Amino acid sequence: MQIILVLTALIVSTFATLTSDSSVTPIALYNNNCEGSSRCSHSHVSNCETAIASVDPGATYYDKDSFSVGHCYMVYNTNGAGSYPVSGQTIIDTANTILSTCSKACGSYSTNNDCATCHVTLNYRA
Repeated sequence: MQIILVLTALIVSTFATLTSDSSVTPIALYNNNCEGSSRCSHSHVSNCETAIASVDPGATYYDKDSFSVGHCYMVYNTNGAGSYPVSGQTIIDTANTILSTCSKACGSYSTNNDCATCHVTLNYRA
């Protein structure tokens, strides 16, 4: 009986420690999508590649920083969650994921930077 009580106490203690750890917080991921303008197509991929190349991988960027070239609109957005700084490399990686995943080279993908609504968007612009 004593062993069962000790094991129960150990399990409860471990669970309490895990749930009270402030560094462990569940974050809902942004709903990645390949949506965009009806004019999205691979014809503006080279513009998007140029926009991506204009991002400094070592710099820090903030909400609504954009890097548009030609018919490609590229922006980092937090959807009102605050500044949430993000590295240029994260923007580059996220934008490249959109290009390699989305058949029409448009979409919005999470930056996975502890912000549930932060994302990079590639879209067509006139």
